[in-house]
Amino acid sequence: MNMSRFRMLPPSAAPLYPRDIMAGLRAIGNPDEAVESLCAAIRNKFGVRHVSLASSGRAGLSAGLRALRRISPERDEVLLPAFTSFSVPSAVVQAGLKVSLYDLQPDTLAPDMDSLQGALTPKTLCVVACHLFGYPIDLGPLREMCRASGAALFDDAAQAMGASMGGRLAGTMGDVGLFSLSRGKNMTAVDGGIVLTDRDDVAEGLSAVLAEDGLKFLALLRDLANALALAVMLHPSAYWLPASLPFLNIGASIFDPHFETGGLDGFRAGLAGSVLDRLDALNAGRRSVAVSLLARLDTLGSVRTLRPLPEAEPVFLRLPLLPEKGGWPHGRVPEIPALGVVRSYPLALQNIKGLKPYLAGQGRFPMAEMLAMNLLTLPTHDHVREGDIAAMVSYCGRSCAGLVQSGTGGGP
Repeated sequence: MNMSRFRMLPPSAAPLYPRDIMAGLRAIGNPDEAVESLCAAIRNKFGVRHVSLASSGRAGLSAGLRALRRISPERDEVLLPAFTSFSVPSAVVQAGLKVSLYDLQPDTLAPDMDSLQGALTPKTLCVVACHLFGYPIDLGPLREMCRASGAALFDDAAQAMGASMGGRLAGTMGDVGLFSLSRGKNMTAVDGGIVLTDRDDVAEGLSAVLAEDGLKFLALLRDLANALALAVMLHPSAYWLPASLPFLNIGASIFDPHFETGGLDGFRAGLAGSVLDRLDALNAGRRSVAVSLLARLDTLGSVRTLRPLPEAEPVFLRLPLLPEKGGWPHGRVPEIPALGVVRSYPLALQNIKGLKPYLAGQGRFPMAEMLAMNLLTLPTHDHVREGDIAAMVSYCGRSCAGLVQSGTGGGP
């Protein structure tokens, strides 16, 4: 693999262009119009009645949970997949609620329905279902299970904006849904969250929790600087620089329930409105890269790629794969950061030390633990080139054959 020393692919990337930043700057003059314009565009594109904007994806998740708690104050437990982003339990704890867990099916990342059924109790406020890595899951059976138990269904499509299952868009299949606008998601506005619902009572609760952020000069400068940095530093020729600075915590999984919950300011609303026009093209580009990777990885016979469910239209935020049998050679996930090939969440949620005081119950979730130990992800974004695809496939093949010391990473 002959690559430039200073070329480094981000694991995930959603590009920003100068025209997006200019749209954000123009929105500063009329932030209310920018916010309403973005909400109207989301309502129209995703066919929902109510849209609220949050300062971050986890703020949106927390706000949605708080809105549900206003409706069912006697319920205080939120049921999560035991393998997901650490931001999800962070939001639950920030909302003042307890966490309970269910296991996943390793071949699809869909809920293990027996595990989920066993974890449902009269205290369950809602079940959060996550469409991980842009792979949509079928929420029909889960929706019926929630309805029978009196729990709400939270459709977390933070990683799957634009994906669909059986013609229904991810984020619109529950009582409340979520998209994330943070860097590395399907589209970005530096940061932000979009909360969707068709329920009037949930929308009323969201309005009470989320207030639009006014113009704050220092925050505007920070967001503008971050937008400019993202526009430049996500390019493979420059990404090595922020990735080499450990204090930025790029790619780190952090459980941190101490964050503010607020609305989205006009600058980021204008930014998001501009990028939304390219969402379908961004997803189509990721899909094209993923199809090429899948076709070549299938020839290896030593790795197992996760396949979409029937009737699913994934958006492939990243491409997850597992070793075909057992674990990786030498017991370590064969990362190669120069190609954006990195492991996923390093722990199942029950093993996060800081989360333990907030767990509603104990249990073992073997599939979640297996995924945390073994899942490897490959980039699919617009900066991935033909040579990158060939290098990734070659490296995976050699790693699985035990011909490469796994975990050495850092460059080919």
